[in-house]
Amino acid sequence: MRVPLLCFLLAASPFVSSMPLWSQDNQPNDLYVYPQKYKPVSVDNYLFNMYYNSGNKAYNLRGLQMASGSYPVTRMRVNPSGTSFAILEKGKAGKSTIEVYSLWKSGQKIHSFKDISDISDIAYTPDARCLVFSTPGKVTFVDARTFSNVKELSLVNSLPVSLICFSPDAETMAVVSSRQVDVYNVQEGDFKKSIEFDDDITDMAFSNGNDLLAILTSDGVLHFYDTLDYLTMGSIDGLGISASLSFNPDDKYVSVVTGDNRIAVVNRLDDTERDFVEDETGGMSYARFVKDKKGNLYLAYTTDKNITYKLMSSLAPNYTKLLADELNDRMNDWLKMMPGETLEEYNLRVTDESRMAQMRIFEEEIATRMADNLVAMSEVSLGNYSPESNTLAINFDNMPPVYLTVPENELLSFTSGNDLEFRKAKYGLTPNDKFELIYAEVFNKNTGKTYTFDNLERQSLAFLMANENFVPLELMQQSGLEEIKLQDIKDNIISLAKKQEKVSDHTHFNVNSKVVSDKDNNGNNITNYLIDFSYEVDPGFSAIEDFAPGKYTVNESPAAKSMLEIIKTALESDFAQYVKPGKKLLVKITGMADALPIKSKIAYNGIYGDFFEEPVYENGALTAISINKANGIKENDQLAFLRATGVKDYIQNDVKGLKDMDIDYKTFIDITDGTGGEFRRIKVELVFVDAFNNN
Repeated sequence: MRVPLLCFLLAASPFVSSMPLWSQDNQPNDLYVYPQKYKPVSVDNYLFNMYYNSGNKAYNLRGLQMASGSYPVTRMRVNPSGTSFAILEKGKAGKSTIEVYSLWKSGQKIHSFKDISDISDIAYTPDARCLVFSTPGKVTFVDARTFSNVKELSLVNSLPVSLICFSPDAETMAVVSSRQVDVYNVQEGDFKKSIEFDDDITDMAFSNGNDLLAILTSDGVLHFYDTLDYLTMGSIDGLGISASLSFNPDDKYVSVVTGDNRIAVVNRLDDTERDFVEDETGGMSYARFVKDKKGNLYLAYTTDKNITYKLMSSLAPNYTKLLADELNDRMNDWLKMMPGETLEEYNLRVTDESRMAQMRIFEEEIATRMADNLVAMSEVSLGNYSPESNTLAINFDNMPPVYLTVPENELLSFTSGNDLEFRKAKYGLTPNDKFELIYAEVFNKNTGKTYTFDNLERQSLAFLMANENFVPLELMQQSGLEEIKLQDIKDNIISLAKKQEKVSDHTHFNVNSKVVSDKDNNGNNITNYLIDFSYEVDPGFSAIEDFAPGKYTVNESPAAKSMLEIIKTALESDFAQYVKPGKKLLVKITGMADALPIKSKIAYNGIYGDFFEEPVYENGALTAISINKANGIKENDQLAFLRATGVKDYIQNDVKGLKDMDIDYKTFIDITDGTGGEFRRIKVELVFVDAFNNN
């Protein structure tokens, strides 16, 4: 059975919100208010929907009771895959109970951990694999579906843990004990760092990008630490009671409850930019950023009487992140060998110096496009003049000022900012994510004379990132040569498949490789090697060359089978040097399905086994899939999942050497809005971690 992505889509469920998603003009509403009979205490969410406990009971957004404990509930946690939730009850004589309930069937208890001494907090790992709970001196991990013990992690002290927090990749755990945060490597069980404070810790969260740990303290200060060596990265103060921290999706903004009636939304990169969400109802205690099914961003928060969603459409994007992502993509393409380019020509074109210069060019192009001629929308005014340097300040209301060299005898011709026209403008980004003008030809309409402002040689984002993100040139050259080999392997296999009439020119195969910089769990610089494989089929040919409607095994798709032959041949020949026992390999498999309705049940032959609430990522969000032979296939997401599972089965059993590697598989499924065979394909991404280290 598929777990629905959004509970408000299923009107029959007792836990479904009756919230209208859209107003009559098909626009998102600015505010949704959900009255509650009881004040929410511990709150959590699955995607857009909020859940909470009060007293010994748990409730959903509509205020309907979901569970009732025997003792007061101190914590409620929702499984990130949306299948279940857990509540922690504090009993007598220090005994505690954890009860796990279905998120979709009222009052259906799934499992109980009874009469365990001194449980202080519970949590789920972000990958939905484990439910964890803390007792003096240790944190216990149990399987979130079978509830069998997975492992125990010893803590550096035996103080009660008031908060357990995991990094988005589930590899790092931070726990709060008294006024101290202790950080651990989950996989190895190693202690990494202690961070001590003079004040109580009120909340803690890792950033979505996994590069920051944010910690709130009761003195109204939000502290930031990097996640490599946990050194301080600055702080934001003046946050009142400083409760309930949440990062927005791109980590540019953080929300903090600052008082009974107010939430601050602060630009992390420029904390002078603060917005406030105020509610006269009072009793604000919790706030979290969530998205609806259309991707609109809301801030969900609790008061004494309500759970409220406020649309946050005014938040600016994280331009630095957008620029960096596009810059990396464009540089990866530029660093590849061009068609017909010889190695000698490549070595002449690509040097450390030319790479830096090209990065600067791309950065200027991307920033200038994103700025969208910002100077034309600015109110321009004349600033102060320096006789010593002959520089005139030109001020903007939306950017930092620029300084023009203007001889003193020409100064009188500058009468107003409206008299200036900025031509050939180029932009950059400041460290606090603001656009700045870095080049312009400034035309004075009064005299017809042009003055040039040139700050192109500033320390740009490319140079700031260079030391961290640069990969040694010899590795880039090696990657370029290997991609040629990869293309040759692809061409040979597909040529044979075409001769055998398995596929035709209507199926297009893509293979790409690149090296990317990264950090290991100890903060050391490493270089990963990424290879991705995919294909596309022209409309009208998929039923013959790819998966026909209702089909899911690899052997039923000539295109999928051909792609897997490329993977097998590559990893067993030229790329076998990266297949090393014990080395880490990340495998991301995406199975796709179209929106064609399944009118009658499709038989499942059980070839890949049965699956119960298997965590998967559907259209980017974590959910769960259940499939078994008895019930068959009733939903398109089950088909997409089985197509991806067939790829995993092939890689595990048919590619030599991979069984000896430390492999982390992640399954993604995409369900498109369109119909047709061109939407039923699969793709694979392999990341060989620390690939060039022979140790």
